[in-house]
Amino acid sequence: MKLAPTSAPKDQLDKLPLPPDLRAFLEKHDGGRGKVGTRPVILWSAEQIARELESQEVSLATPGLLLFGTDGGAEGYGHLSRLQRSRYGRISLLAAGAHEFESLGDSLEELFTAILQGH
Repeated sequence: MKLAPTSAPKDQLDKLPLPPDLRAFLEKHDGGRGKVGTRPVILWSAEQIARELESQEVSLATPGLLLFGTDGGAEGYGHLSRLQRSRYGRISLLAAGAHEFESLGDSLEELFTAILQGH
């Protein structure tokens, strides 16, 4: 995976409801793209996360969902803050709501490990 060599602007990060580990990632790399295992993964910049938060239908229909990337197609990667556990996962960008969210981990690292393992 190729990660952005620059960090996201602090003022942009401060405007987003980011979980601590995602914020820490964006403070080092403002997005990235490539493959995790055999799956394509596009991690959005902080600016794109902000745009998608206000415009992506699945985000608007699912309270607490923060999308931060995609597989380049119809699957989005996100953080669903209202869950007690396994807040990181994926959801169809065409989904109707939280019941479509597939939990994959309690952290950003666990999400990538699950993707790597083919989940």
